[in-house]
Amino acid sequence: MNVRRLTAGLLVLASCHHPPRPAAPPPAADTVTVPSPPPEPPWARTVAAVRAAADSGQFSTADSILAAFDRSHPESPDVTESAFWRAILRADPRNPAFDPDSARGGIEAYLASPNPRRRTEAGVMLKMLELSDSLRAAQATQRSAAEARDHAQEEEIQKLRDDLQRTQAELDRIKRRLGAKP
Repeated sequence: MNVRRLTAGLLVLASCHHPPRPAAPPPAADTVTVPSPPPEPPWARTVAAVRAAADSGQFSTADSILAAFDRSHPESPDVTESAFWRAILRADPRNPAFDPDSARGGIEAYLASPNPRRRTEAGVMLKMLELSDSLRAAQATQRSAAEARDHAQEEEIQKLRDDLQRTQAELDRIKRRLGAKP
């Protein structure tokens, strides 16, 4: 009985076998279509252009690109990111328009905006600007101390020259007086 069931099962399985479908012909070479990538969001293009401009030293161009993005996408959440990038550009010492105070203000405004994405980076940049300010202040103090020291040295040297000149004149006067008496 088991043999009959086994045979019947094999017959049913064999009858269910379908022949393979013929392969679809390959498309003609001139009709091959490549799926197009999804369109790149405007912010991604903007950031790429800003980075390229900043890397090549064209900071005013980078700022103009960000300003144009702000005007063309005023309702975009990426406008706050644009503010972050503008502040970062102002904080770059390579930028001829380097302005740490303006950069600090821009970063503080960015941090005050709702849900800034780069809160950590902005906080670090503020600390770096503070450090930069303290280094510049220390350097200015050192420079003025060095200038004061140099000025004091120049005055001392001039005083010594004047003393030497008076002493030399006195010696010349004594020589003339001694030379005049036979």
